[in-house]
Amino acid sequence: MYSLRKFAGRTGKIGQPLPDVYDTLTRARIKFRHGGTSLIAGAPGSYKSILALNMLAKWAQQDITGLYFSMDSDEFTVAKRLGGILSGDSSETFEANVQNGRADRYVNDLRVLDRCQFVYHGVDMETIEKYVKSFEAVHGDYPGVIFVDNLINTVDDPTDWGGMIRMLLDLDSLSRETKSHICVLHHASESWAEKNPGLPPPSAYIQGKVNQIPRLVLTVAATPMLELNVAVVKNTNGPADPSAKHYRTFLVDESMKVNDVG
Repeated sequence: MYSLRKFAGRTGKIGQPLPDVYDTLTRARIKFRHGGTSLIAGAPGSYKSILALNMLAKWAQQDITGLYFSMDSDEFTVAKRLGGILSGDSSETFEANVQNGRADRYVNDLRVLDRCQFVYHGVDMETIEKYVKSFEAVHGDYPGVIFVDNLINTVDDPTDWGGMIRMLLDLDSLSRETKSHICVLHHASESWAEKNPGLPPPSAYIQGKVNQIPRLVLTVAATPMLELNVAVVKNTNGPADPSAKHYRTFLVDESMKVNDVG
């Protein structure tokens, strides 16, 4: 049994928010917290990974370490996206420079990510734990933030919702053990996107209804005008709208950098 009067000495960083990354999210009382999990859900092409990589870059610029499991994008795609986000070059310019032997021009931009590590293959929980422990052995502490991109790649059967829920439960335990924040990317129903283009899906349209475990759940959708709409459908520590009718809009430039509006 524990006395709550002494909680601060036991919990340490657990529950403490990571630095803010977007004023729009801050105004909506959205906080990504140490020792907690979050979920970003959207249909294919909804800029889930783009938002996650922008967040990783912003946290890295504030000296937050990271571990990113990129299971449906290869190293070149991730480098192209982060290179553009950090340098301001478009994806086409980045790729042309690399193909023409001018990749060195991005070395300084990407150096901010030196304390972030990336994994480019499917993983199970045992493998995730192995990489997290290896990170701690190299850097002397667990990652400040861990991204799992995305949940469906952690199970053998893409309809194994029970396996995905077990994975989220295990990741939630891992977040408390390591005091890292773990952000998981996941699919939402394509039927919603087909009928409601550009609108973030409600909580009910998250595939497998796996949103019971994370404390914070965002749904996202992109428009042809390079707008990213983000809804907060679950927020243990703040307001939420499971219907996703109230959402925030961000602008995405040609470099794939996500920007606050106003």
